[in-house]
Amino acid sequence: MRTGSLALICAVGAALSCPASASAQVPDLSANWIRGGRTAFNDWVFTAEGQRKFDSYDFKKDDPAYGCIGASWTRIWLNPNVVFRITQAQDHVRLQYEWMDVDRRIPLVDPTTANPKRANIEGMPALGYSAAWYDGDTLVIDTVDVAPGYITTMEGRAGMPQSRRMRTVERLHRSGDVLTIETTHTDPAYYRTPVVTTIEYQKTDFELMEYGCTPEDAAVVAPR
Repeated sequence: MRTGSLALICAVGAALSCPASASAQVPDLSANWIRGGRTAFNDWVFTAEGQRKFDSYDFKKDDPAYGCIGASWTRIWLNPNVVFRITQAQDHVRLQYEWMDVDRRIPLVDPTTANPKRANIEGMPALGYSAAWYDGDTLVIDTVDVAPGYITTMEGRAGMPQSRRMRTVERLHRSGDVLTIETTHTDPAYYRTPVVTTIEYQKTDFELMEYGCTPEDAAVVAPR
């Protein structure tokens, strides 16, 4: 785990365009984090088709977790009592999640580029293709090209659908030992308004552990 100020990313050969101030530094987010603190949801509005899809969700068979698959980034962030790690580099940022052993290596790009380089998670098409950049003291992660699925399968909001038209923007901001993740889903096929979730994580000394999910094990706990 790395502490202290990070090196400038505005360097020769870096994958980012230089900020207006050549002395600007990226925020130091590199640490282990665990969910704890505030969680807030906005009030969203379904389209007619979105409401139909939501009403047809069957938690006994539709949850992708029964196949050890992440449903969406909001679903992954909402999972309690698991650690995730951020590691920052000059040309990418790595986010390793204990839940489902998801390992993201997201390229840092110039956000003004029409078709920036993106990375996906093999075997989890609903998580789409992501690119990242820094907006001042905030890490921004932009995700497109998702497969149809569910924004969340957690109790109370289980079955909120997502279509191929969905775009997800995650904004990670650190204040002391608190990391706030604001995730915005925009999906005109199923929602008339954006779906926004704000979740706080705390810095932790707990180490990242292997989750080790297998579809066989997940099927055992699936409701009948």
